[in-house]
Amino acid sequence: MFVPTRAILMYKAPELGRVKTRLAKSVGDSAALELYRWMGQRQLSEVPAEWELETRFSPDSSESVMREWLGSRTLLRPQGGGDLGDRMMRAARSCLGNGVEQKTIFLGADCLGLDESALKKAALSLDNADFVLGPASDGGYYLLGIKSFESSIFHGINWGSPSVLKETIDRIRSLDKAMELLEQRVDVDDWKDLVSQRKFVDPDLWQRLALPET
Repeated sequence: MFVPTRAILMYKAPELGRVKTRLAKSVGDSAALELYRWMGQRQLSEVPAEWELETRFSPDSSESVMREWLGSRTLLRPQGGGDLGDRMMRAARSCLGNGVEQKTIFLGADCLGLDESALKKAALSLDNADFVLGPASDGGYYLLGIKSFESSIFHGINWGSPSVLKETIDRIRSLDKAMELLEQRVDVDDWKDLVSQRKFVDPDLWQRLALPET
């Protein structure tokens, strides 16, 4: 039976001084903002055309800014309050809370190596697994794929810490559910990360922002 796939992009509004703040310490607020805007558009463009697509944005008052940034392809919904787990759980419940079977894949804007092929691989993994995780090199994850609503994987996680992936895996194992891990990738949070992922960055953008050659 065909099971539809929905990508949920968890994005912040592109506001000066409020995005990529660790990267901004090296490149400045303006360059960090331009990089974030490019990263968000790049990730959206890699979502397979046949998938359903929505963007959960923060703060909740920024819908017009998000529409101007991302265009008309994606649904826009506010993230609401609480920590990241609360906000992801709210999105998951809206897709799966009524027992609907749907492959639901959470993404951010930070993993430059996550392309259409990798996303399709993640969706295929959900044919045989209940959960799919994309491990990030900082101890978090760049992708979470689920087929049913399980609130425990969102509650009480130390978000932003190097233990996010391990804690989430432990929660899934406690549910006795099938899980698949994708290859480890880098989330771009600071200058070191960006340099390590430069091969994925538009060279014209790098030059326009006058970023240092490395």
